[in-house]
Amino acid sequence: MSNSIFPNIWRFLGLVATQGLLLHQVGLTVNEYFNIILYPLFILLLPIQLSTTAAVLLGFLAGLAVDMFYATPGVHASAGAFSGYARFIILKGFEPKGDYTGKEPIPAPVYFGWPWFLKVSGAFFAAHLFWYFSVSEFSIIYFTTISVKTIASWLLTMPFVILYCIMFVPKN
Repeated sequence: MSNSIFPNIWRFLGLVATQGLLLHQVGLTVNEYFNIILYPLFILLLPIQLSTTAAVLLGFLAGLAVDMFYATPGVHASAGAFSGYARFIILKGFEPKGDYTGKEPIPAPVYFGWPWFLKVSGAFFAAHLFWYFSVSEFSIIYFTTISVKTIASWLLTMPFVILYCIMFVPKN
């Protein structure tokens, strides 16, 4: 049990701190379209066998922690909870032939390969970012702004997702 819990605790602390202390400041310095949102990687890299309810709760907590840095009460918490649920749908949609065997504890490139991981993480981050900017803008009138921010943030975030996975190669 501790083999699964401690890496996730460290991942949570590291990604939330990086998001709140570094990436938030970078976004404020450049402009409103320059958003690197990396903390959802914590939600994506939760154990595959984790229940959807637990993933939603942990996503909500991760988002709530990021909201404290951003002073955006509930926006990241909403996106985190949504991502916890969307994770189940995305993982089901990209399920390998023969189902998940249980030998692969987390959806990481070390277990499934880079092509599979890039598809899954790309879909996951697109869903997360679209939800986040939709809740942030909170009006259909701003659909163009929401779309542009989603695409720009996705393009800026994905290289950091790849870098994180290369540097830390999460194995559990």
